[in-house]
Amino acid sequence: MRALALASVLLCLAACDEGLPPSPPGGGGEPPADPGPGVPPVEVSWNGISPVVRPTPPLPPLVGRAEVLYVPEGTRGLSDVTSVEVRLRVSGIVGSASVDAELLAPGPAAYERHTRTVVAVPTEERELVFSLPVAGTNIPIHGLSGTWEARFFVDGAPLTTVTFTLDR
Repeated sequence: MRALALASVLLCLAACDEGLPPSPPGGGGEPPADPGPGVPPVEVSWNGISPVVRPTPPLPPLVGRAEVLYVPEGTRGLSDVTSVEVRLRVSGIVGSASVDAELLAPGPAAYERHTRTVVAVPTEERELVFSLPVAGTNIPIHGLSGTWEARFFVDGAPLTTVTFTLDR
């Protein structure tokens, strides 16, 4: 009889799970397994329920698209073009950023530089218009015909480039 009482006490103690978190539905009784690489470990809260940790999604990439418009439309000649508008559409900016535009004449030197500050959230697209006056400037006087280039930078990092042509 005494052996039976001792066996039942040992069996009862062996079944005790005090100090371990509650078993998940379906049994178990072991602490949660390592979630794997890239997922930070989560401590079990006082009530045994661990909050689900969702990783922060990556920010959208910085994207820029530029297009060129001649004023008046359809003209390309130095004596016909009043101005050239370069429109930049940019998205992926987080907070505030400095957008630089370099307008390069045919040859190695920059003709004009412009800087604008843009404030946006990453999901917004912003449009910036940079105008290059042609009529009444040194462009037709010095015959700066050929392929021009507009280069764009966000906080000093290259974004995109577009070319346009002014004919003689």
